[in-house]
Amino acid sequence: MKRIKRLFIFVVAFFFLMPFVYADTVKYARVDYNNMNMRVAAGTNNKVIKTLAVNSTYKLLSEDKISGQGCDDGWYKILYSTNKEGYVCSTYITILDREIDDYETNNECEADLKAKGFPKSYVSGLCALKEQYPNWNFEADYTGLDYPTTLDKESVVGKSLISSSEPGYLSLDVGSYNYLTDKFTVKEGKTWYAANRDVVAYYMDPRNFFDERYIFMFEKLSYDETYQTKEAVQAVLKGRDIANESETILNAAKDNDINAIYLASKIRQETGGYYTNYSLKGVSITYNGIYYEHVYNPYNIGAATGAEDGIRWAVAGTSYFRPWTTLQTAIKGGARVISSTYIGQGQNTIYYQKFNTASYSVYSPYSHEYMTNIRGAAGEASIAYNGYYLMELLSDTAFTFVIPIYNNLDEKYELPPTGNPNNHLKELYIDDVLVNGFEHDNFEYTYHVSALTNSIKISAVPLSNLATISNTGQIMLPNEENVIEVVVTAQNQKVQKYTIIVTKSKATDVSVEDVINQLTLPKSNEYFILNAGYRLEGINSEIQNINGGVLAYRGEDTKGLLKTGDLLNITNGTDSIEYTVVIKGDATGDGQIDIKDLLRVQKNILGMVELTGPYSKASDVNQDSQITILDLLRVQKHILGYLTIS
Repeated sequence: MKRIKRLFIFVVAFFFLMPFVYADTVKYARVDYNNMNMRVAAGTNNKVIKTLAVNSTYKLLSEDKISGQGCDDGWYKILYSTNKEGYVCSTYITILDREIDDYETNNECEADLKAKGFPKSYVSGLCALKEQYPNWNFEADYTGLDYPTTLDKESVVGKSLISSSEPGYLSLDVGSYNYLTDKFTVKEGKTWYAANRDVVAYYMDPRNFFDERYIFMFEKLSYDETYQTKEAVQAVLKGRDIANESETILNAAKDNDINAIYLASKIRQETGGYYTNYSLKGVSITYNGIYYEHVYNPYNIGAATGAEDGIRWAVAGTSYFRPWTTLQTAIKGGARVISSTYIGQGQNTIYYQKFNTASYSVYSPYSHEYMTNIRGAAGEASIAYNGYYLMELLSDTAFTFVIPIYNNLDEKYELPPTGNPNNHLKELYIDDVLVNGFEHDNFEYTYHVSALTNSIKISAVPLSNLATISNTGQIMLPNEENVIEVVVTAQNQKVQKYTIIVTKSKATDVSVEDVINQLTLPKSNEYFILNAGYRLEGINSEIQNINGGVLAYRGEDTKGLLKTGDLLNITNGTDSIEYTVVIKGDATGDGQIDIKDLLRVQKNILGMVELTGPYSKASDVNQDSQITILDLLRVQKHILGYLTIS
């Protein structure tokens, strides 16, 4: 008998001390079309539970198809939340084999969470809370959504806003930021900007909020009289005049099956700062010709672009007890709105009201979201926590938290650095010449040099003086093709690379005539006909992009301002063609257009001076093969700034 007892004890001890291990492969249903209906039973004659997003995946409960109206191929039964089932037409489904998150567990809490479907990266944070608060419960909601895709949807400019002086938190997308001016566009009020993708990723990642304060963004928001009392509501609103309406708030919560602490927290969150003396205190407004002396909106419902929108919404109809001309009516009516359009429709946590990704939401994913404030859910959670803490409810209350589970949520997201994000160049030079075709958002260039070139000088200027640049200066060219990366590092350490591919060309491989024929410069027989201010580097920059073995020389000079009468030799080894420069309007040959040129053209018209060759062509500003009063007027207007000769 003793031996049997010892064996029993050994088995029990072994069972409890060994790691809990689960390993299995399950079938998943992937949705192949957007906005596909999931129904309460097989058949299109049954109620739609929600519409599903394309590429969302759900656990397949059986590969057996169920016959039903409207789907010839039959219906699949799927699990769309912890214990909720729905039916989808198999025609629009692909079945996937997927291994569940396989990991060892070391205690009962971890094993329980794994059995519920929580990934390994969730369990340490949740079990730490469970150890501190044994009465707390956690439910896993399989959203069926791909995290990177969801992140893209929630990062669209204007969808998630942040009030911040930290430029590293703001979006650089079109409509939010201008690299050239280094300025961000205000999206709401005076300080609200579009949050960037990294910030959205941080606030959307549930694992960043597994602590006793912020876990309340996942609290299930149904009414529970055991701890949602008038005193608890007053604790949340302590120090605010609205605390006098605690009874009204509690009754609104009861009537609409909403967590009373949540309602109080939302009012406090929504009516902080500027709103304190606005939507909460009562505002006079004339709407559709009717004057209202006092209008309230304590939840800022309908305040899409500011509190003023919410005040108009509060009188723009008769539903939900509108118009809200008393604070009590606004509290009750607003609770009815939140219940009927959010909590009662599947957005039953603060998190899901910011990010509509719940598997059981009746609305399409990423739509119908209550707030644009990316920190809003965390803010409301913090307020609710303070109320529970003051009422000493944290330890004894059996709170239930619904935690979203995403596909492909691997790395834990952190907030980005806060510094200036501008990592673009204002200018990029090769051998002191601006790179041909340079644009701040063009990150690759091709440059040709002769076969004898051993190095080039690279210099650059950043758009922001807070950025740093590396890999400039004298760069060696050891190969026929050399890849050079100029690295721009923003103050927030974000890096942008500008790539220059430098190719060596053999001079004998191309004729000068071929190069000249490819130039876009205006040419006429033996003349280059150019605008004032054109430099020899400009010609050589274009030539270099055609073939680096060819150069234009003015004597021994390959740089400097071009003037009428300059002789340019386009040279490739022994092959050479000479061109004469004509600067339109530069009749004196000094490279400028001024009063001296005006007098020279005038004297030519009067017969006092005869202009020939390139000087005659330069005076023929309108290129009609004669020098007339029209050319004189053009030179005069250019000098006065009325037009530019081009």
